[in-house]
Amino acid sequence: MSALLDTRDTGATPTPSRPPGAAHPPRRVGQRVWGEVWRLLVSLILGVLLLVVSFGLSIDAGADDSDLRLGGTLVADVAMGLLALALLPFRRLAPLPIAVILGLAGGFSAFAAPAAFLVLVSISTRRRWFEIGMTVAAWLTSLTLVEIFGLHFMLSPSSPGDTLLALLVGAVLVFAGVAIGVSIGNRRELVASLRERANLVVEEQNLRIAHAREHERTLIAREMHDVLGHRLSLIAMHSGVLRYRTDLDAADRADTVAIVHDTTRLALGDLREVLGVLRSPGDSFDPPANAPQPSLDDVASLVHAEPLATLTITTETLEIPATVGRHAYRIVQECLTNARKHAPGQPVTVDILGTAGESLTIVVRNTLAPGGSTVDESGGGFGLVGIDERARSLGGTASVETHAGAHTVTVTLPWPTS
Repeated sequence: MSALLDTRDTGATPTPSRPPGAAHPPRRVGQRVWGEVWRLLVSLILGVLLLVVSFGLSIDAGADDSDLRLGGTLVADVAMGLLALALLPFRRLAPLPIAVILGLAGGFSAFAAPAAFLVLVSISTRRRWFEIGMTVAAWLTSLTLVEIFGLHFMLSPSSPGDTLLALLVGAVLVFAGVAIGVSIGNRRELVASLRERANLVVEEQNLRIAHAREHERTLIAREMHDVLGHRLSLIAMHSGVLRYRTDLDAADRADTVAIVHDTTRLALGDLREVLGVLRSPGDSFDPPANAPQPSLDDVASLVHAEPLATLTITTETLEIPATVGRHAYRIVQECLTNARKHAPGQPVTVDILGTAGESLTIVVRNTLAPGGSTVDESGGGFGLVGIDERARSLGGTASVETHAGAHTVTVTLPWPTS
């Protein structure tokens, strides 16, 4: 049948949901390792490029390349960059200390700036404003000290105008990193919330399907209870005849014994069917105790009550066991209800065929209404589940197809011979 009917025995467990505040969805170890390697490579390449450009521009601007302090500054820049690359993979173990250290290094070292910027974005995704404020303060403090004391490749303090310009550019870049990180954190929370809602919807639908199955099993079990009670009453009656009627001749006694034997065998079959379904005492369905049970012979009146429904029976219904006939009637009834609900005013055909000792096949086909759907939009939609449950209770099968503008339900039930 459709995926709706296949959920019964799959054994699938819904994907566990995460709390909406989780930072990001769990990933495989290989993905995380590759992500860290990729970040290190990008930070290394950008750091080297930024260092080369910064050093070259300083030389062009008049920096004294013969001054030993320039070499020391270059070595310090490279050392801070290597330290930043070494700390980058551990940013989630100690977010605030590493972000502050790299914030200070990012203001001093061109080589460390890309890795420090990445850590700034990473800690901003947590959206904890104290941590963000400490990291931003570390960045702006280091930038200010570099410009005031000349701790860059020019080896001399910058003018007030250059210092203000450098701080302005640095502040723009730092706050841009914060904005990027906060937006990433908001998006992660939104994705986690949507995933949580989707999981809740799936779990709720599974619970509704399970409840529909339990309700249908209760219907089947209570119908079988009535039939079983009828058979047991026949056994008790004929057994009483054998006990108290001593005037019966051998032929009458043999007929009575045969009736008790056959009825007992049928009652055992009914009992196995009752035990094959679950019974839920909380269901509100409560049919009358002595309500007559329908059979396949009643299908004709059921179909003829529908103005656009036609029935074709190509088998002898008198030979069908009462249990199979009753389930067949309920299946046709549910199919006609679905057709009336989802395709009002459209023709419906019901074909019943089969062979005793093999199987009974029921095919109900209806034309779809223009723009119609096979899904119940009113909040129900469990009729197909009930059809499948009835077929399964007898060891049969059910399938649903929608093709060429027609909706077809095919049910095959075993047809044992008495």
